[in-house]
Amino acid sequence: MTFVSSKYKGKMKTMVERQSIIHMYRVCGYSKRRISRELHVSRHTVDNILSEYESAIRTDNPEEALSDLLTVQPKYDSSKRRPRRLTQEIKDEIGFCLKKNAVKVATGLRKQRMLKKDIHQFLLSKGYTISYATVCSYIKNIESYKEKKKSEAFIRLFYEPGCIVEFDWGEVLLFIDGVKTKFYLAVFTFGHSNGRYAYLFRHQNTLAFMESHRNFFRDIHGVPAMMVYDNMRVAVKSFVGGDKKPTEALMKMSGFYCFEYRFCNVRAGWEKGHVERSVEYVRRKAFCLTDHFGDIHSAQEHLNRVCMQVNNEQGSLSTAEKTSRLEADLSSLKPFPGNLGCFEVYEYIVDKWSTISMKNVHYSVPDSLVGEKVHVKVYSEKIVILYGKEKVASHQRSYCGGDWCIKLEHYLRTLSRKPGALPHSVVWQRAPEELRRLYDIHFKEDNRTFVLLLDYARKNGFSGTDIVTACKELTGRGVRKISPDQVKAMLHGSVQGETEETMEPPVLPAQQENIEREAVDMLEGITALMTGYNEVHDIIPTI
Repeated sequence: MTFVSSKYKGKMKTMVERQSIIHMYRVCGYSKRRISRELHVSRHTVDNILSEYESAIRTDNPEEALSDLLTVQPKYDSSKRRPRRLTQEIKDEIGFCLKKNAVKVATGLRKQRMLKKDIHQFLLSKGYTISYATVCSYIKNIESYKEKKKSEAFIRLFYEPGCIVEFDWGEVLLFIDGVKTKFYLAVFTFGHSNGRYAYLFRHQNTLAFMESHRNFFRDIHGVPAMMVYDNMRVAVKSFVGGDKKPTEALMKMSGFYCFEYRFCNVRAGWEKGHVERSVEYVRRKAFCLTDHFGDIHSAQEHLNRVCMQVNNEQGSLSTAEKTSRLEADLSSLKPFPGNLGCFEVYEYIVDKWSTISMKNVHYSVPDSLVGEKVHVKVYSEKIVILYGKEKVASHQRSYCGGDWCIKLEHYLRTLSRKPGALPHSVVWQRAPEELRRLYDIHFKEDNRTFVLLLDYARKNGFSGTDIVTACKELTGRGVRKISPDQVKAMLHGSVQGETEETMEPPVLPAQQENIEREAVDMLEGITALMTGYNEVHDIIPTI
């Protein structure tokens, strides 16, 4: 026998509540009024449950009747229930709450958005009569509709030759001299021909942004009418209302190269679909098989070759048509006005190690400039150091914090004062291997003479490589013991009085002692600092 009271249908929601009512009444001795108050149910529901329990225990089979009453989930008869209307007014209020949530998520306030129960309370506070379940059901339908929304249709656009070039960034991981390094691809794509050009940079910053454009315009020997960007920070400085304010770098380039620019809408990558696809395509074509290079320059040369192949390969267009389209693009460009200076200028004081420290990297300058003020032109991949208007040093940029970028030629004045420190200094260990081998063969017994030879070469515009080449020529002529005078003669013909000219004025013994002590302190200090850095650097794991 199944016992289900018609009175009870639709009154209780859970079996736990039924059991609680019976327990509180029969075991705890609570009144029906108290049970109704504590369980937040109506007196009518309490009366029905208790009445059904009493009827169940009086049946012929009370065990079965009680089992049905206390364990079977009640079935609700909603056939006579009056449907509640979800009015358009209520839908608008829910829509308002959901839009407010979207704004909070976009501004980083995700944890402060309204939950469904908060929206329900909001509606009740506004005087609307609606159930929480109805609110949940409506919001769920909205979310499902968004997920199942049909894909938008896109219209294929036609661009005149040389009219539009799209720009975008992409990331790529390469092994440079065995070290895993992250680079950024600056990719340019013609809207008309889909011609692609790409450039590698270590950073996605303003300098790289400007240099990539300069390199691109220089390579194509012209400038397109318009450049298209998304909302990248190097192009968009700020959002003013519905408008986007360009960065100073973009304004500078636009004024110099005379091109217009346009920004895509937020999260609308299809507005520059050519370059969106190009980033992935060029990256895969260039580096899916080859990703080990000696330096960034060899990686860029490889990338240039791949882009040339891509621009001439079989695609959706025939090779001939693709080539002719790219030729049409290139022939329709504005004239190339020249190279825009893509650098930043900073001022530094040369420290006691004869270096300037920039972003925790030391770069050497001539040791005569210790304590002096210099200006540094900072490019994406190199720095140029000026003393007044004179260029005194240049280095490849290092992005390894704590690194020392030093050149032997910058410490010749110090070494001439204490030439015995030459073979034991890290400065000398950083010198070219061929130059060190030349020293071991011909000048190991006379450090000072060798240092003076290096200084002579520097003052006369020759490099260590030039000295090595001159010595090779002398050796090829059968000279077994090479002298500094012979090297100088080979560098630029017969030179009179070279030794005397390169010798420094005589100094007093006390002065000489101080000079030598200062020279030793500098070289030993640099050696100690660089050795300490190398020991630490060697144990840092590669990313």
